[in-house]
This record gives sequence, C-alpha cells and structure tokens, in this order.
Amino acid sequence: MNCCICLNEIVNEAIKELSCNHVIHYRCYLKCTFYYRTKFINCPLCRQTNFNTDKPIISDRGNLKMYLSSSVGEINCVCNTKSGFKCKNKSFMFNYGMCQVHNKDILKPKHFNIFLIYLDYIFTNNSMKSWKTKLYLLDMSKKLIIKHNLTELNELILYYSKYFHKYRDVSAKIKTPLHFYKEYNIKSPPKEWVEYCVDKKVII
Repeated sequence: MNCCICLNEIVNEAIKELSCNHVIHYRCYLKCTFYYRTKFINCPLCRQTNFNTDKPIISDRGNLKMYLSSSVGEINCVCNTKSGFKCKNKSFMFNYGMCQVHNKDILKPKHFNIFLIYLDYIFTNNSMKSWKTKLYLLDMSKKLIIKHNLTELNELILYYSKYFHKYRDVSAKIKTPLHFYKEYNIKSPPKEWVEYCVDKKVII
C-alpha cells in the first residue's frame, strides 16, 4: 500500500487512519494539518472530512517530535561556538534550530504532556486561521510553560484569559504578539525562525 500524499510505500512508519478508513503516513497527515491549519482535513482520496484525531504514537515525546520538521535532532545547531566554528551539537525540539547549550530554555519531560495537549488544541480550533498566529501561540505557550513550570492546561489558558480580559477594550493593533511577550516578560522568538517556519510551514 502506498501513501496517497507522498506516494511512498507505507511500511515501518507511523500511520494515520482517517475517519473514512483511508490510511496515510502520520507525518504526511501532519503536513496537511499544517497546510490547512486544522486536523479536520479532507481525505485526499474521497474528500470526506476527517474527525479522527487519535495519535499512533504512545509517548508524549514521540508525538511532539512528529510535529517537527524531520531534520530536528538530525542536523547540527544553527549557532557558532565562541571560537567561531559551527556548533556540532544536535538541534533540540522546539528550540529554533539550536542545541540545549545555545538556548537553555527548553521543554523538560514533565512539560511534554501539557505542550502536546496545547498543540492538539491549536490544530482543532478553527477560529485561529493564520499559520503565523498558531506559530506565535505555540511559542508563547512554550515560554509560559517553562517560565512558570506549568503542567496543567487550565493553568496555561488562564494566562491568555487574564491578558485578553485586561486588554479587552484595547485596539487589536496594540494586542500584537510582541505586546503579549512584553506583558509577561518573556522573550520573543528569533525573527528568522518565524519567517522560516511561516514560509516552509514547518516547526523547528
């Protein structure tokens, strides 16, 4: 059997069975999720809308890695060493293409579950149409989870609720992602990372 998206054989890889029972590679399914900005994609074969959001991988770490570009953890860190040489450490997930040395604010194993739940929420909420908006929300949430050591989704959502209630009468031109970062004293992501992920529709 071949995947109808990449046309490669479905063998020894995580697979995704859609609501219509058609089967594709799970990574191909996630690529469609990114492209259409929702998990409720139409089957490429029969056009039936998929409502099956089950994940074929058991571990939170494994599922998080599937959301990422396949190069993460395989290619080297994008930074240079103090001596000016290219860093030889491997890039870490959701870390802008950097290793754990060049950017130490990383998700710890105890944070994997809440971040995975939020990822699923982002891609089953169709009110957030823009890929760039989803990208910023993921980064904001990662920063809040790390800074405040959050492990429950309701704790994370509360930060957004407080923010939007506090600034409910403020113009949308003011309530930008940078304003949110400033409000909670968290660092905004590298501009190059945002531009690359938006252009390629990937997460690194």
